[in-house]
Amino acid sequence: MAKKILNEQENINLQNESVEDESKKVELTKMSELEVAADGAEEVLDDTTENTQTEEKPRQLRLGVLKIRVDDSLPEDDEFETMWNELMSVYRAKKTIPVTVTGIEKTQTQGNVVVTYYKTQRIIVPMTEMMINLDEERGEGYTVTEKLTRVCNAMLGCEIDVIIKGMDKANESIVASRKDAMNRKRQRFHLTPLSDGLPQVRVGRIVEARIVGTTQNVARLEVFGVETTLPGSQLSWDWIANVSEKFHVGDTLDVLITETSGTMVDDVKVVVDVKSITRNISKENLSKCAVQNKYIGEVTNVRNGVAYIRLKIGVNAIAHTNYDRRTPARGDIVSFVIVRINPEFSNVSGIITKIIKQSV
Repeated sequence: MAKKILNEQENINLQNESVEDESKKVELTKMSELEVAADGAEEVLDDTTENTQTEEKPRQLRLGVLKIRVDDSLPEDDEFETMWNELMSVYRAKKTIPVTVTGIEKTQTQGNVVVTYYKTQRIIVPMTEMMINLDEERGEGYTVTEKLTRVCNAMLGCEIDVIIKGMDKANESIVASRKDAMNRKRQRFHLTPLSDGLPQVRVGRIVEARIVGTTQNVARLEVFGVETTLPGSQLSWDWIANVSEKFHVGDTLDVLITETSGTMVDDVKVVVDVKSITRNISKENLSKCAVQNKYIGEVTNVRNGVAYIRLKIGVNAIAHTNYDRRTPARGDIVSFVIVRINPEFSNVSGIITKIIKQSV
């Protein structure tokens, strides 16, 4: 009986060993299959990587200057893409953007164009879209194109508002219109009434104007979409020999609105004044003057034999007589003797005794 039990126990042990061997074989088979699958996946990945490297070349980024102090949490970005996306958003929303006039060019497709820049992006504005007011532009015998070119040349360096009309990313080209931006500002500031029934630009209000052009005698101003010109005599109480030396393109100037007209965007006009809202230093400096005192000054203008002088002590002077054998001209430095003080006109009258230095 005991022998029978031992034999049965041996059979059971043999069966268990057989099951364990079978399990090991199954595990070995599965491991082999996994290794084969992994090798195949690596081969596929290698082939895919090789194809990707062959087909796709990395795009060259236009990175700016890498600063020493940089926020590590912010990744390096492509400045061109960032700016282009910004301009694309402005273009789609039809918003106005400020640009700086940097040049004048003649192209085959657009004709004469004004070259402007927004940050580092070049934007061209056809000269016909600059909305230049030529009503007050002098120059007999000049064509319209020549007059436009003269005015645009005087605008180099100034800031203007434009609306983007088209964008071509492949050629990195952008075309814009100042005319559309000017009309929009006219509608908003000159024609749209506020709750009191009057627009923002109204008679009696002081507003900020852009200086968009200067010459020796006049300055061209833009008052919220409307251009106007002021001669040097209306820009300052001081007599000025050269307007462009005292007033610079790109600067702003406070002006008083004295007159407005027009009911449509095409015919809006304004008249502005500067002297009434500025301090008259010349009148205050008259207290420093006395008859027979001698000062030096600069000739600001000569008209009908009369010389107009700005004395170095800050007083305007008129000379009807010249003792120098040479004829005084604008820009000359002269010696001047006071003969009469004119407080009602805030100036003095006298004689040029000598031309110290002639202007070239």
